Amino acid sequence: MEMNEEKDIENALQAYGDRIRFRRKLAAVQAGLDMDAMRQQASLIEAGSSRSEQSSQIRSLWQTYRTTLAVAASVAAITTFGSIFLYRSYQQGHQQQEQQYRLLSKEIQAVKSSQRKLINDISGRGRALSVNPAQIAGSGFLLTADGYMVTNNHIVRDADSVYVQSQTGEIYKARIVHNDQVHDLAILQLCDDHSFRPLPPVPYSFETQPSDLGERVYTLGYPREEIVYGEGYLSSGTGYRGDSTAYQVAISVNPGNSGGPLLDEKGNVIGIISGKQTTSEGVSFAVKTNYLLEALNGIPNDSLKGQPLRLNRKNTLAHMPRKQQIKRVQAYVYQIKVFKHRE
Repeated sequence: MEMNEEKDIENALQAYGDRIRFRRKLAAVQAGLDMDAMRQQASLIEAGSSRSEQSSQIRSLWQTYRTTLAVAASVAAITTFGSIFLYRSYQQGHQQQEQQYRLLSKEIQAVKSSQRKLINDISGRGRALSVNPAQIAGSGFLLTADGYMVTNNHIVRDADSVYVQSQTGEIYKARIVHNDQVHDLAILQLCDDHSFRPLPPVPYSFETQPSDLGERVYTLGYPREEIVYGEGYLSSGTGYRGDSTAYQVAISVNPGNSGGPLLDEKGNVIGIISGKQTTSEGVSFAVKTNYLLEALNGIPNDSLKGQPLRLNRKNTLAHMPRKQQIKRVQAYVYQIKVFKHRE
């Protein structure tokens, strides 16, 4: 237990003891009052005396009991105001503790960030990415909490090495588990990297039923070093030149968005951003989720090392407002950095 906590408990116990003593003193004062005698005297005054005599006798009665009544009133007042003071002192102390906690939490987060940067530099990853910047960068997102993720095949094609970077700056090496060139999908794995720690279960589910035209959708990705949000609507049930494996989406995206998730209003993943139409502003395409499932079914068992890859079927985003959905999803979206041999 911390010193401050011990002091707070000691003060609280002392205050409680003071209140108990005040109450006992008040009870003793009240016990010393002969209320029946006072009432009887008052009745006699009222019944058998003139107004002047009543006034004289009331003054006499007041002189007899005023000290006792004053003590009782003082004890009651001190007890009341003492309780108010202690309560306000507790509130102020509690607010100060909350403020100190928030400041401490910020300091801890800053230390963690510094530690992550230091670890990345020690492992050579930070230096490698700064000295030899990736030739291709895109986006990807987790399929499972233990490190399987999806991106576009055209991002990792012919790569010598692939690294991914989280929103908070952690950098992990990834291996390519499977390529689906037909649907432009690639499955990566981070759990071979011992520095990766599994996250809580992914909050989104994967919708395989066709989505309706006009449905509001959004995406998260890395067209630059910082994660970027984009929103729009489903403008066509087919992709470029009538491609039935993709959706056309009215969202403005950049090359770094490729591989990011496309989600509906309930937080279901309905597609994977695959590119944009260069001849039309604000027209993008996304591979439908059911072709992602086909790609997963096509992974050889030895590539998964005997452990099946199961997608999450429970969506915890459905009843959240959009801002809360974004906060939950962005932790599962990564920047993809690819290195290729230069001749």
